[in-house]
Amino acid sequence: MFFDSRGEFSVKFSDFGGDKGIMVSSTCTPDVGEGAAKVRVLVVDDEEFVRSIVRERLEIAGYSVEEASNGNDALAMLESGGSYDVLLTDIRMPVMDGITLLGEWGKRSPGTAGIVMSANAELDTAVLALKMGACDYITKPFNFDVLLITIENALRKKDLERQLDDYRTNLEEKVKEQTDIINSMYVRSIDAMIKALEAKDYYTRGHSQRVTLYSLAIGGELGMTGQDLEDLHRASVLHDLGKIGVREAVLNKPGKLTEEEFAEIVRHPETAVRILEPIPFFRPLLPAILHHHERFDGKGYPTRLAGSNIPLASRIMAIADTFDAMTSTRAYRKALPLADAIAEIRRCSGTQFDPDIVPAFLACQSKIVIPGDVSLPEGFEVTIPFEYRPQVG
Repeated sequence: MFFDSRGEFSVKFSDFGGDKGIMVSSTCTPDVGEGAAKVRVLVVDDEEFVRSIVRERLEIAGYSVEEASNGNDALAMLESGGSYDVLLTDIRMPVMDGITLLGEWGKRSPGTAGIVMSANAELDTAVLALKMGACDYITKPFNFDVLLITIENALRKKDLERQLDDYRTNLEEKVKEQTDIINSMYVRSIDAMIKALEAKDYYTRGHSQRVTLYSLAIGGELGMTGQDLEDLHRASVLHDLGKIGVREAVLNKPGKLTEEEFAEIVRHPETAVRILEPIPFFRPLLPAILHHHERFDGKGYPTRLAGSNIPLASRIMAIADTFDAMTSTRAYRKALPLADAIAEIRRCSGTQFDPDIVPAFLACQSKIVIPGDVSLPEGFEVTIPFEYRPQVG
């Protein structure tokens, strides 16, 4: 150990029996970093003398310092409750090397600023350490002023990363907040359309309510839960929205429809899609709404899909929609008896309706004795008219 002409001291560890031939130099009076006393540093090196002199100089600079002789001991200190702002580690150590330590440490404490100490011959390994999440590296022999600057820079980098993460989180929250506001505005507009449709065709309101209740009963019987059941709920409420584009005289016509009038009616699923498609919140529902008049045998509309190519929610709504149409009085006919309507659903299994869903409908028919009197899956809330509920997470 000696002082040179610049007022620095140098120590060659090989003079103390070390096998790394590392020299460390330092100014005698380093500046104390502002706020350093609040910063905890863990020094990891298998050379006790390296650890002790680095610890001494860092403590003089105001840092709180602890030591570990290898990666395993360092992880044990972390897992026993230790909290560190800086991990200062050598690369070549027995038991667990510095590269492995960085990888394991990052999984447990990603907020720690990692710095590796390396010899010139280990620069490639030091670069690998950066890829493993280290903030910086310092080559041996090093000046302690350089080490202090390296630590300060690493802490600043971690602080900037935290600020950036906070900014991103806040930005995401603000975007979500604004998206929820926009979605709510859209939903209010859709709700106004539904009310306008009800005003010109009162039957539609009761029909949409009952189709929703029947669809949910069938979905529950099929074991649908969570988002699938929620989407079925929403699609059922909105399935006839496109009728807003159908003339009132056609909707309430007591006699047989002309070809032109029928063509106007069958366009209502596509009209609903055109109304809802610009609204991202509703897009997951569009296939179910578009295809709720498809038939299992491919003879429905608007695209003549068949079998399992028809969305499951559409196949469910097709049964619920038809059953309610048959058991409700329309402008052009009286309601069918319940037994006759159920018999018709049975008869059309495999042609108009999915033969795997018809049994689910039949299994819950005892719950559909009175229109709208349907037991729903436990804990599921039916909200009609439709309300926007922001998604969580």
